Amino acid sequence: MSHSVSRLRRSSARNPLSSPSFGELCRAADKKQLQKPVDPRIARARQLLADNISLDRAYAEITSDRLCNRAADSTLEALMFSLRSGLAALGKPDTLRRLSECGVEQARAIAVRVQKFKPEIAPPWTPENVEVLLAAWSKVHGQDT
Repeated sequence: MSHSVSRLRRSSARNPLSSPSFGELCRAADKKQLQKPVDPRIARARQLLADNISLDRAYAEITSDRLCNRAADSTLEALMFSLRSGLAALGKPDTLRRLSECGVEQARAIAVRVQKFKPEIAPPWTPENVEVLLAAWSKVHGQDT
């Protein structure tokens, strides 16, 4: 036991916590951190950790935030299937409804995917066709260009 105590004493002599420069460095790092803008997602997560927020409510809010402005994967795949027929698909109400459920990130992903169609399944879309698709997405979202 005395061996471990002497080892502890030796390690505490080198302990960076006892160094005044360590404390100064910590204060400087804290000051620097406080100057950074607060990420709104982290601020929201901290609010959800409050004692008056139930686990069920926190889970529901986190889930709804994640799914907000986002189509379900099945809707996205149905849209991709309908877009195999080309620009004509944009004249169909079901296609436009599915397109209206997609968020910005999903619309970008769709634009990339339609250009990568395998020729044996469907003709790949040209950049001009993708522009029409994105214009249709903007129109269904009330963002006429």
